[in-house]
This record gives sequence, C-alpha cells and structure tokens, in this order.
Amino acid sequence: MSTEQTGTFRRMQRPMLAVVLSIATFSMLPAEAQPRRTLLYFVRHSEQQVRLVRTNAGVTEPGTFVEDCTPTRSCCVTPLSPLGLARRDALTDWFVKQGRARGLTHLIATNKPRTVETLKGLAIASGLGADRNGDGTPDGTDVDQMPGDGIQQYPSQVSECAVGFERTVDSMPYIVEAIRSLPAGSRAVIANHSETLYAVIEEATGVDTSDPDLFPKETGSTTRVRNFNDLWVIELDGIGIGRLITHVVFDLTLERQHR
Repeated sequence: MSTEQTGTFRRMQRPMLAVVLSIATFSMLPAEAQPRRTLLYFVRHSEQQVRLVRTNAGVTEPGTFVEDCTPTRSCCVTPLSPLGLARRDALTDWFVKQGRARGLTHLIATNKPRTVETLKGLAIASGLGADRNGDGTPDGTDVDQMPGDGIQQYPSQVSECAVGFERTVDSMPYIVEAIRSLPAGSRAVIANHSETLYAVIEEATGVDTSDPDLFPKETGSTTRVRNFNDLWVIELDGIGIGRLITHVVFDLTLERQHR
C-alpha cells in the first residue's frame, strides 16, 4: 500500500477566508475498473449545523431566530455548515479534476438534508440534476422529496423530523438495497452517516472495515466514522463482491486572508 500526495489547491470560501485542500490517496489497485464492473464512492456527509428559523420579520427590530427542532429536541434539522459547504465543493472539484464527474450514474442520499447537500455539487457537475430542456426545472430521474435534482433519497418521502420520519439506522436497509440493485457498470456516490456508513459498506459490498488506518473510527468505537474527509472507492465484480480500490483523504483548513 502506498501513500501519494496528489496536490494542493487554494479556493475562496468567503471573502476573508480561503480553503486549502490537500489530498492523500491510499491506493491498493489502479483506480480505473473494468468496463462492466461497478464503482462505488462512499463518503460521510460534510459538517453540519442546526438550522435556524426566523421568528419575526426583523424590519423594525433585530431579527430573532430559534433552532429548527421538535418540541422535545428529539430531532433537529441539520443542514451543512460553512465548512461543510466548502468540503462539498472540494469533493465536487476532485471528481471534476479526476475526470469522473460526467461518468457518474447515481447519487444516493438518505432522508437527511446534510447528505443531499453533500451531493448537490456533484448533481450539477455530473449532469444528473441538470435542466436539459431549459424549462427552469431539474430533469433528474429521482422520485423523492426534491424530485429531479439528480439525488435519490432513501427513504424517499418523509423529511427529517417530520411525523413518521425514519432515523438514520432505520434508513440503512433502503440504502443497502439501492446499492445492491444498481445495474452492472454503474458509477455511484453514496453519502451516509457516521453511525451507519461502515455497516452499509460491509453489508452492500462485503468489504471488511475493521482496519483502523483505512477506515478511521471515533475513539472508543468500533463502528462510527471518525472524520468528514474520507472517500472510499470500492469496485464490485460481476457477482457483487467488493474490494477497496482507493482511499482518498481530503485535508481542508481555513486561512484568514490579509489585505
């Protein structure tokens, strides 16, 4: 197994901040798979924050906000944070620079907004969520809470924190089945969660995720993903047996710009 530093890129996130991206790739096999073999790209969703909802108009007095949570705070809606958005853009850039974006055939998310937002840049770069006929509406084939955006959600109809929504662990069987049902030769990106991503990989592909270097885990846990900056590329053969091809580590930092 080799470690390769593939490059450093600088890009603006906000007027006073720059995002510095370093990519380390841990390769076990060549990245390009045989034509009819399926390639799966697994990522944890990017960093999130609890969504705030305005409680007044903010015209004659300062605007006030509350967290978008259920009354008991058993569930809060958590879209991506500014750093999460920067990491999403870095993920998209990697696929574009690698020449892999246009080859993607499926984008798979859960019913949580943070997984959908993690894949939004790829939906545009891949063309899966493009407005092909120019009518102002995306023409993706997904059927879910946001039809046409090119990102298929599982489960598809009940949003996070709504009545009857399914928890992360309950969404896992839908994701596994979606992966197993992909046509041979597919190129799919799967955005998932810390508590279920490794289990999804093992159940859907058979790849062992016990190696702590290739599959970093939270301290004290044997199952939870530790970081937000890993991408695992897994190839499925003709009978659905997977093997890890590449482990990519994105190292994002924020640097204040001096005028």
